[in-house]
Amino acid sequence: MRRGRNVIADSVGGSLRSPRMESGPALAGEKVGLRSWRDADVDFVLSVCDDPLIPLISDVPAEPSLAGALAFVEAQVARRAESRGWAWAIVPPLGEAAVGYVGALWISPPAGRASIGYWTRAAARRNGYTVDAVRTAADWLLTQGQVARLEAFIEPGNTASVAVAEQAGFQREGLMRSFAPLGDTRRDAYLYARIAD
Repeated sequence: MRRGRNVIADSVGGSLRSPRMESGPALAGEKVGLRSWRDADVDFVLSVCDDPLIPLISDVPAEPSLAGALAFVEAQVARRAESRGWAWAIVPPLGEAAVGYVGALWISPPAGRASIGYWTRAAARRNGYTVDAVRTAADWLLTQGQVARLEAFIEPGNTASVAVAEQAGFQREGLMRSFAPLGDTRRDAYLYARIAD
């Protein structure tokens, strides 16, 4: 019972407060662990600011900035505290340092609908970490997180994300034209979904 996909993050301005709430329960996959975001993850966030895609599809700052990185980490913790969703740092075996992100936002809590998003740093791709992280998060969301329908929105040209979604058990349901802006252009998105058994 495995499956998952996409990216969504949100920033909250201001300085980082010591979080008491966790952004999601710690989860163990077959290849990676998922844990809450921490103050110590700021350096990791700064390390992906120059990625050509991550800042476009998330609230990771496009220009390296301590304030922006702190705001990103704080937003991940605030998501669960504010009942808007969940966010996890992806951690490889035998490591505590983050290599990526997976999270979900509620679309409609009464309907049990949420969307999932994810990304990993370039050096951590093509080793099964992202697929395992998305499956692990989706399994938990669809069984323990009270999510009945988990959706992923993927730009058609993002073949790596399409592959992750499909390997994580999501099914393509259609194409949403002019779904959202990516940079300066509105882009189409495939709608993928995985539902609770």
